[in-house]
Amino acid sequence: MKLLNVYQPYLNNLETKAVSKVLKSGWLTNGKTTFKFEKKIEKFLKCNHALTVNSCTNGLNSVLHALGLKKGDEIITSPMTFISSIHNLYNLGLKIKLIDIDIKNYNIDINLLKKKITKKTKCILVTHYGGLPCEMNQIFKICKNKKIFIVEDAATALGAKINNKMVGSFDNSTAVFSLYANKIITTGEGGIITTKNRNLFKKLKIITQCGIDKSPWKRSFSKKNYFFQAVYPGFKYNFTDIQSAIGLEQIKKLNKIIKYRKYLKKIYQSNLKELIKKKIIKLQESEKKLYSSEYIFTILLNNKKIKFKRNDLTEYLKKKKINTTVHYIPANKHKFYNNKFKNFNLKNSDYVYENILSVPYNNHLKKTDIIYICKHINEFILRNSI
Repeated sequence: MKLLNVYQPYLNNLETKAVSKVLKSGWLTNGKTTFKFEKKIEKFLKCNHALTVNSCTNGLNSVLHALGLKKGDEIITSPMTFISSIHNLYNLGLKIKLIDIDIKNYNIDINLLKKKITKKTKCILVTHYGGLPCEMNQIFKICKNKKIFIVEDAATALGAKINNKMVGSFDNSTAVFSLYANKIITTGEGGIITTKNRNLFKKLKIITQCGIDKSPWKRSFSKKNYFFQAVYPGFKYNFTDIQSAIGLEQIKKLNKIIKYRKYLKKIYQSNLKELIKKKIIKLQESEKKLYSSEYIFTILLNNKKIKFKRNDLTEYLKKKKINTTVHYIPANKHKFYNNKFKNFNLKNSDYVYENILSVPYNNHLKKTDIIYICKHINEFILRNSI
């Protein structure tokens, strides 16, 4: 039996040819191919402005700077995210307020969010867990007439929709996506910032290019050369044409990738129905108006109905050549933040962390692979359930 991985990029010779063309051109860094990729993203998402950066983490950092957030400003977010998002907030000296997740979908609990917003709240950082969008329209409604910035950590949600509107195309928020090696589409590393705010976009262009304003009217010319003026202490977060060449081929495949994963999901659901019916496990729940990008497939164990630990199942599956992982270690469970976040009530997040498991979910898997995975999940859990 081959090893069944949680992730595996969906690449072929088209990406190889595209990269080869850029290599032969002699221009490898941010240039015409990057501009073409950004325009392709704008068209795909139906957004006004897309800016590529070298990681989602740095994209979020750029947005926080561009919004003018400063030390002591209060920001609300979910603990159930990759830790680099939290690092950004901490390193800027923001006052981080963690809100527990909804046990049904693992996104931020909107009812709790409504209660926790105060006059001191400057920003809400929303995470779309596993590619399933958070109900943004409810958040927009809560924040209406309030001077609160809304940023979407859409790292895993490229291709996701709410009421058939693409995540990354909303008027009242700025979104940041990831193109990291394990994401739905990948360029190895990388991120995308999308916004409808032209002024914010112009700020972001400066911040991500070493703080240099490359606008034509800011150029100073001489007979021999020209140079650009630094107008902000920015960062070198630029994307490259090599990555963009890969991205241009990957974006063509995105809808196909998501569609196939939805097919795999149905096979999982069908073959795990006995465990679901007996309430030994549960799957992430979604409303019809929310269209997931299908980044991961998870099962959540009901610890009241089993006589084993999640890691026992992990080890058993590993012996069967089935790799698994956990999304994510919540912010409050990391050693560095243990004491800093100890006063937040995060019982749902803590429970999910202790009992969730992400199983293989990629476009190289076949129906027989999913049936094989479910067979061993069923055998182990039913044998060790109460």
